[in-house]
Amino acid sequence: MRRVIFPVACFCGLWTAGAQSVQQPSESGIASWYGAPYHGQRSASGEIYDQEKLTAAHRTLPFGTRVRVRRLDGDGSVVVRINDRGPFVKSRIIDLSHAAAARLGITGGGVAPVTLELVETPPVDQQNRFSVTSTRKVDRGRASPSNRVVKHLTVLDTPLAAQ
Repeated sequence: MRRVIFPVACFCGLWTAGAQSVQQPSESGIASWYGAPYHGQRSASGEIYDQEKLTAAHRTLPFGTRVRVRRLDGDGSVVVRINDRGPFVKSRIIDLSHAAAARLGITGGGVAPVTLELVETPPVDQQNRFSVTSTRKVDRGRASPSNRVVKHLTVLDTPLAAQ
């Protein structure tokens, strides 16, 4: 059973070694922004995206992390909260909300070179674990509720060496 659950958890991004730690205190690269088409849609964290809030999408930082985004080609910085996943363009490191992009002055050009500085990480849950329930069809020939397999998976955020 472990052979099945571990690869599924890793593939779904549910378990990573040291998921609460941030690899680097700063990161540099290209920032972009996203706005109106996604306004009112659910973000990867589950909250509704509001383009007028100071939020951003990052590939790996935990949701709730606060990051200062500084322009490298001019003045300006803004602190944003990570609440989504992205960007999906490989050369970019962060997608900013419209409000954050406006404060940095990048809404016209769409992109700008920036550096990210970690400001605050989210508090760690006292239980230090989370659960995921997934459903998949076993037999596509029949659509009855009885042909669905439901698995409940609890993943502990503890390095294997510490167990």
